[in-house]
Amino acid sequence: MSNLFDRSLQQEFTWQSKHIKFFLNLKGFGPATVEKIIDINPDINQWDKEYVAGQSSNYEKFIKSLPDEIPHLADLDDEIVINFKDTRFPKQFLDMKKDRPLLIWYKGSLELGDCIAVVGSRNIVPETKNITTDIVKLAGERNLSIVSGLAKGVDEAAHIAALENNLKTIAILPSSIDNILPTSNKNLAFEIVENGGLLMSEYEIGSPKNPERSNYIRRNRLQAGLSEATIIAQSSIDGGTMTTAKHTIDNERYLVVYNSHTDVVEYSGNFLLCQPLKEVKNIDSILSKQQQKLVQNKEKIADFEFDNNNSFKDILGTIFDA
Repeated sequence: MSNLFDRSLQQEFTWQSKHIKFFLNLKGFGPATVEKIIDINPDINQWDKEYVAGQSSNYEKFIKSLPDEIPHLADLDDEIVINFKDTRFPKQFLDMKKDRPLLIWYKGSLELGDCIAVVGSRNIVPETKNITTDIVKLAGERNLSIVSGLAKGVDEAAHIAALENNLKTIAILPSSIDNILPTSNKNLAFEIVENGGLLMSEYEIGSPKNPERSNYIRRNRLQAGLSEATIIAQSSIDGGTMTTAKHTIDNERYLVVYNSHTDVVEYSGNFLLCQPLKEVKNIDSILSKQQQKLVQNKEKIADFEFDNNNSFKDILGTIFDA
């Protein structure tokens, strides 16, 4: 959207969470589009459909999709939902390079501190479980918060290790916070909140019980966006964890990968990320052109790789002592 005949400087921001939710629920309106609409028309009380559509690059689409008027909307409970203009909204999300969230439902403490994401496959192998436990313990020496997705496997191991080391841990869900998935981790979710942690979701309470597959992919961008560094403990090439690696690259955050020095298929994604970009076959099917551009001057796709506790400890020092 352009800013031709921009009125926005003459308006104060009056949108509330309920207005953001209303627009996000319109067909075809994601966070990036809604944020552009807010930039054009900051005062929701001066809503002007014709003006907003006229500022877009696709007038015909927007004039058909935008509401003529803003309907009466029920207020949202600010004890469980927060928008990007609230001073309590995680600053890490505001610093995302693309597609940052505008509205988050949450349960627990929003005081996050410095965060790292520890993510990986559901089908966790013993070697990965051991290294996950070890690196979370090392993160505890710096009082880092551990971000993951509450899934079985690596996510579950990371959350449990964080609780065992009295660390704050944040679970970002692909479902609403009243629909803990997998159900086998409901008790773990309860423990996270009870121990000062946080559950977080882009999906409103009462959302469908079976999330779309795309919810998981979009959840992964939040794990990367909330964290100074993303630690890939175990990933196949075509696994969901690779999308978190891609989002980490998109946001120009540190990508840290465990190198097991084995050729087992469970670590095929790890192996790929530990290679120089030019040595990866079929790279266009794995990374976008923009992602390739962002890593082309690096020695390897990942910023760092580690194979033992000491090398991981050194990496944390490089990242957080800079």
